[in-house]
Amino acid sequence: MRELIRNSIVFRSASAVLGVSFFIGILFSVASYIYFVDEEQDQTVNTVYDLLASLENTASIACYINDQNLANEVVNGLGRNADISQVSINVKETILAKLVKPTPPHHPSIATLFRKHINHIDRDISSPFNSSEKVCTVHMEINQDAVFEHSTSKARFVVALLLFQTVLIALVLVYIMYRMVTNPIKSISDRLHTLLPQNGELLPHPHRYTGDELGQLVNDVNNIISDLVSSLDEERHLRVQHALGEKKFQAIFDNAETGIFQMNEHGELISYNQALARMLDLPTGQTIASHALLERISGQELRLHLMIHSAISEAQILSEDFYIELGQNKKKWLNIVVHAAENGVLQGLINDVTERKQQEEKAHQLAVTDHLTGLNNRLGLDREMARLAKENANGTGCPFFLLLIDLDKFKTVNDTYGHSAGDIVLVHFAKILLRTLRKTDFIARLGGDEFVLLLRGLDDLSKAEEIARKIISQASRRIDISPDTQVQIGTSIGISYTPASVFSPEDLLAQADAAMYEVKQHGRNAYQVAPYFPDDSAR
Repeated sequence: MRELIRNSIVFRSASAVLGVSFFIGILFSVASYIYFVDEEQDQTVNTVYDLLASLENTASIACYINDQNLANEVVNGLGRNADISQVSINVKETILAKLVKPTPPHHPSIATLFRKHINHIDRDISSPFNSSEKVCTVHMEINQDAVFEHSTSKARFVVALLLFQTVLIALVLVYIMYRMVTNPIKSISDRLHTLLPQNGELLPHPHRYTGDELGQLVNDVNNIISDLVSSLDEERHLRVQHALGEKKFQAIFDNAETGIFQMNEHGELISYNQALARMLDLPTGQTIASHALLERISGQELRLHLMIHSAISEAQILSEDFYIELGQNKKKWLNIVVHAAENGVLQGLINDVTERKQQEEKAHQLAVTDHLTGLNNRLGLDREMARLAKENANGTGCPFFLLLIDLDKFKTVNDTYGHSAGDIVLVHFAKILLRTLRKTDFIARLGGDEFVLLLRGLDDLSKAEEIARKIISQASRRIDISPDTQVQIGTSIGISYTPASVFSPEDLLAQADAAMYEVKQHGRNAYQVAPYFPDDSAR
């Protein structure tokens, strides 16, 4: 039964029509039954009233003269009606005559659920000579069982006709619906079940239904089948084209010089091409080295993770350069480009930008290098001072001494022997500085005969003074500018100091310049410490 209900439209539609028909038929039958019972009740009451009216004069005389025999005749006359179960004539508190007919216990009918029926009638009887004078009361009980008996006989007949009519109409409707709707639909469904649309088969139109809704349904299904066949053909064509495209892409992927990869949100490689394997120096034929990129950029992983987070959250294409070391003599710069694809997967490119970085580094070095001496120039000093100031401001810097040096008598050498002699002196002095200072110290030529030294990480004044004395001593030695010509110069040095705290590069240079000026004023070829140390004086 459940299978029929679930799988058969014929059974469901027939059951629905019959069920609704039976429900409506029963509803109308109950309503008809109640209506006829009510009508019969009203008719019975009217009949009793008419009967009482015909005997009212006799009852009036019997009550007036208090004639019990005449009253009994009235009671017996009323009692002949089958719908009356009890009659009594009451004169004030006295029963003048009474008739009680034996009746079974009363059982309420369904009609009493909807309407309260009259169970008794009380009629006041007036005097035959004075209508306003009450002489007695006639009380009558209605026999509801008798009323119900002859009313239901009529109601049953009508209900039977209604039910028969309902069943007949329902069966006719089921048959018509089966012939005109459900059976054609079932035929279409059965044919559709065995249809092979991939072969281009179409549904035949059911007989006599080519122009109505069922015919339109078949037309729509056939149109869908035609569209499906066209879509399948197009899909086959696209699948072939896609396969060709995949082969081309795979060829590009395998043979490209650019590294191509996929990675997850943790920076682990999912797939990559041979170019990337070569860039990262991965062994050929190895399975996917998921952590290879993170291992190669060790120490820079945070930058990569920030790129990945921004690419996913902001849907941006991001690019950054990373420095890697592949052994002692293999150092590379790689440019990594990533963008989010889907499901937490990122796609990206890696290009070897080592040559570009080297060129940029050379250009940067040229920009900050003095071409004559090979030392840093003023731009290099500005950048270094800015870097140190930033580190000190962030609490990651260190103390250092700044030595500002001016060559004494250099202008005389330059004017007397020419610029070439001056260049020899400058190069000679630069070599003295390189020999005297540590590799961690910074040396710059500001231009002309001025030099700046930064003794980084040094906070001992005596060591700074020792370095100044060495420079003064070595610079005062004679310099060969030609096989038969020697010159001699001196150095005036101003020293300033800053601890590992915030400082102003301009102020630090100004302090050293003021100290150097003091040296110039007091004979030159000496050094002076800026008044950061209050007990120091010119040496």
